[in-house]
Amino acid sequence: MKIDKNLGEEFLKSYYESDVWRHTTFLGIHIAKSVADLWNYQEILFNLKPKLVVEFGSHKGGSALYFASLLSQIHDSYKVFSVDISHELLADKVKNNTNIELLECSSTDSKVYERIAKLRNSFSGPMFVIVDSDHSKDHVLKELENLRTVTKTGDYIVVEDGIVNGNPVLADYGVGPLEAVEEYFLKYPTDYTRDEKRENKFGFTFAPKGFLTRN
Repeated sequence: MKIDKNLGEEFLKSYYESDVWRHTTFLGIHIAKSVADLWNYQEILFNLKPKLVVEFGSHKGGSALYFASLLSQIHDSYKVFSVDISHELLADKVKNNTNIELLECSSTDSKVYERIAKLRNSFSGPMFVIVDSDHSKDHVLKELENLRTVTKTGDYIVVEDGIVNGNPVLADYGVGPLEAVEEYFLKYPTDYTRDEKRENKFGFTFAPKGFLTRN
């Protein structure tokens, strides 16, 4: 069954502007993602079976806990590596989870990618990455360019919040994640393949053109 694209976009705009995503929680902790994307992520993780999930943008930690909870159903040994410039808002439940590793710095800092490379040695197999920190185009583009150094064939990357800058919400936001992905593909057209089937599965997503598999 194919969901009408126009209806999906109308629903996405209504969903976003309702602020329901500001009041969505996982085990009592705020998780600022759409429910459609969350369901997609659990399907992707089950199929991909990564032992390492990398998250740029921790916020209160709901998504880090969500990913850790999913991985616990797939592997005995796994790691969620979550990066943000500040972890002051993190819930204690997240800080105390030994399967979640936290790093407080910019997601473009070189030490982030040095740590990812080391974690890959300990947690073999494909990696799943969520790009959801600073949504400015330049920042997201830098994240993607840095990820080139640590990603491998078969890895799965999701670039969230490409919906800003009128795509279709927050028309005055300025260029953001979607424009970063588009520019990245102009520079490195063979790095990734868009997973359009996954992107369109539920009719709306916070990550347009952002479901990517590493070639």
